Amino acid sequence: MLRMNPRGCLLLILLSPTSLFAPKTFAQQSGAYPVLSGVYRSSAQHPRVFMTQDDLNDLVTRINSPNSFSSQTFSKLADRVKSHLATKVDWDAVYSGCDLDIYLHAFSYEPTTGYADEIRTTSQLASAMHVKEGMLPPTGAAIVAARLAIYAALVKSGAKAPIGWPASGEAAALAKRILLAWADRGFRDQHGNTLAKAAQFCDGQQRFMRIVQSGVGLQIGRGIIYSAHAQDLLQSIGAFNSSQTNQLNVFHAAIFNLIREASNFRAGMSEMNGPDSACERYSNHVAAHLAGLLAIARLLDDDSGRRFNAVLYGKDRSIPLAISWTDWFNHAVYGEHDRPIECHKNTGRDRLTSQPSFQTGVVAPGEIEDRYRNATAAQGFGYPLGVLTGLFETSDLMKNAGFDALAYRGTHQQSIEMATQYYACYGRTAGFKRTVMMDNARACADYQQYVGQIVNGLEINIVVGAYRFPGNKAIADLEATAKAGAGPDLLDAIRFGRWRD
Repeated sequence: MLRMNPRGCLLLILLSPTSLFAPKTFAQQSGAYPVLSGVYRSSAQHPRVFMTQDDLNDLVTRINSPNSFSSQTFSKLADRVKSHLATKVDWDAVYSGCDLDIYLHAFSYEPTTGYADEIRTTSQLASAMHVKEGMLPPTGAAIVAARLAIYAALVKSGAKAPIGWPASGEAAALAKRILLAWADRGFRDQHGNTLAKAAQFCDGQQRFMRIVQSGVGLQIGRGIIYSAHAQDLLQSIGAFNSSQTNQLNVFHAAIFNLIREASNFRAGMSEMNGPDSACERYSNHVAAHLAGLLAIARLLDDDSGRRFNAVLYGKDRSIPLAISWTDWFNHAVYGEHDRPIECHKNTGRDRLTSQPSFQTGVVAPGEIEDRYRNATAAQGFGYPLGVLTGLFETSDLMKNAGFDALAYRGTHQQSIEMATQYYACYGRTAGFKRTVMMDNARACADYQQYVGQIVNGLEINIVVGAYRFPGNKAIADLEATAKAGAGPDLLDAIRFGRWRD
């Protein structure tokens, strides 16, 4: 699992999260950034979050083309769905409590790996979730629900499923069961109320401050995009009655408030901790916050996009947000003639001797701000490329809502395409999953930043990048190799089908 291992201090534990964030909301700063092309477009139809019915229909056509890449990948998706349906997992088990890492593993993140102090064993998960005897606890329940839902929606839309593959209704029923279990009994405080404020963790005990600071927005945001996607897809095939839809909407609306409050709190703490942690304000944490908020806002589609626009621009005083998407993007992706954001001080002269962070004194156009992470050889690329993957996913969400994120240019002309092209250089020189050395990546600007780092997580970005920017030769030339190496990343429910056949 690639993410920052937060070691939150306990300063200001007597203050509430909202008191750390005066309602200047950074709207004045946000107003200085270029706006996205387009206006919010409401939709009465599902799906409307990460995919539309047109997207599904296009993908069905490609899936039904014999021996196509889409056909082959759909077969792999069907095998995964079959395994979910056959495994002895207690999908009715959910979690409510103070251990944020159980939310992470049970709801948001499918693998059971992580940092040593964040790993939860099968027995720990089973005990915390009150799993039925003889059954396994769920891991990444939201991700599984989304995988089941997209399979069900594709089959319902006409994707040809050979004899022996799961039926649409079978996959949809399990996805529905997972979502309703979490909406009905998960994410609750000790009084049975859905968590909508950070203070509800552990009934407001001081520990909740550390929980918020340590990553509520990150850990829940990275999973809630999948539950929103799953609900959206299942609604498109009529899987819920009105009461169940309302139940899920109430749940997602509460989580929207929880993530927003946690994001504001974390932004305030980063600001108060000074220049050594300025880079934390625009890291992958906030990327997850914003993706979660935008996905929920689009799912609920209320007030002509009021929530959605509040997240994009941060100007709605009734929905205050410390770091809007435009504010974040203009810091998270470096552009032309840019300078690195102040960050943790280097402890050595180069990447090989400076841990857990390292930054060169310059940045190249397209580099992603999370580049400073250096605790392991997987982080220098793992973090930035995880952010880039999220940018592609969010661009689909924005497109469906009426905005063109792929055409967006920041204050220094930075763009998603610029970032993809920058990191593509390392796939072309050092090679996918290879280590950058002093002599194998000199063609890449600021290659010194990545010496000793493994080029991991690039393949899926090249696959999607070639799909979105087919005229960019630097990206498209790597497409075939990237497809061969992308593996399970291709089966992600949110980005499924974002490739060329």
